[in-house]
Amino acid sequence: MTTITKRFLILISCVLAAIGVAFLIEVLFSFQSGWQFGHTQIGHVVGWVGFAVILTVFVYSVKKRYGGKAGWPKGWFLVHQVAGIVGPILIVIHAGPHFHALVPTLALLAMGVVTVSGLIGVAVHRKAISLLNAQRKELISQGLSQEDIEDRLFDLASDEETFRIWQIIHVPMVMIFLVLVITHVLGALYLGGL
Repeated sequence: MTTITKRFLILISCVLAAIGVAFLIEVLFSFQSGWQFGHTQIGHVVGWVGFAVILTVFVYSVKKRYGGKAGWPKGWFLVHQVAGIVGPILIVIHAGPHFHALVPTLALLAMGVVTVSGLIGVAVHRKAISLLNAQRKELISQGLSQEDIEDRLFDLASDEETFRIWQIIHVPMVMIFLVLVITHVLGALYLGGL
């Protein structure tokens, strides 16, 4: 078994365990309250907190897109990764294993696709970083200035084909997820209030 296969199996196991624990927490809270947890006041708060955490994911994208060559927003990439896992777990606790309404169910499925594709994106990113580091060593050995090296690496990272293919799936699914979440929130507010 290769290292990549082992990491993939560990990742899948962790994701399934997190989903199972989140569903279990929701079921326990639902059992305590006698009502679906997502429909309780605390359940709504958990949903809003999960949504707020998910929104922090976009700070990295904005910094990366509009930050120019001023450096890689590494700290925000870590926030992006952590929020991309913690937010969906909170949403699963909010939603639970209740699939009685179409829009929230579709939003949950879209969130799952976005999260999994994000995890795949992390793998693609790590491979790209490895390739960039190898390229950096080669450029250093050629005697280029630090500024030239950074410019070439920035251009190389911008042209990464694998990343572009990954974005073709990830970005539209994020947009679909956001539309479904906004539809769900507006519908819930209209039909049930806060």
